[in-house]
Amino acid sequence: MQLSDITHDRNAYSFSTEIRVRLSETDAVGIVYFGSFSVYMDVGRMDYLNHLGLQKQGGPVRDLIPGAVVAAHLNFHAPAHYNDILVVNVRLARVGATSYTFHFLMVNKRTPKVVASGALTLAWLDDAFRPIRIPDAFRAGVQAFEGDRVVISG
Repeated sequence: MQLSDITHDRNAYSFSTEIRVRLSETDAVGIVYFGSFSVYMDVGRMDYLNHLGLQKQGGPVRDLIPGAVVAAHLNFHAPAHYNDILVVNVRLARVGATSYTFHFLMVNKRTPKVVASGALTLAWLDDAFRPIRIPDAFRAGVQAFEGDRVVISG
């Protein structure tokens, strides 16, 4: 996956959620600290999974989140500041045999400049942390929502 594979066409994203930048997410010069964008991507993916009904509710913590992050990529385009509202656009771009990849486009709602883009790849793991096949129900839910915007293989 190349960061250039992440489209900046907002119409390519099937879901969005909003985040207001908190003071604790900024650095000493008043811009959003780079590590905060990982949190924003995580909020985006969890809101996406909740929207599709693909996140389990209740039970042990390890059972709540389908997959574990195995790769994260970020590209920064413009600064964001305290109290900005960021629109986190999310799409599931690829579902393979044992892993799947989200793409993100984070936009300042007021300006509307792209502030960051990124991707998260997750692997579906068993209790021994070995990759296993992604369940058919997950694949079907994603396919029904994303349509031809997602590549499904494996």
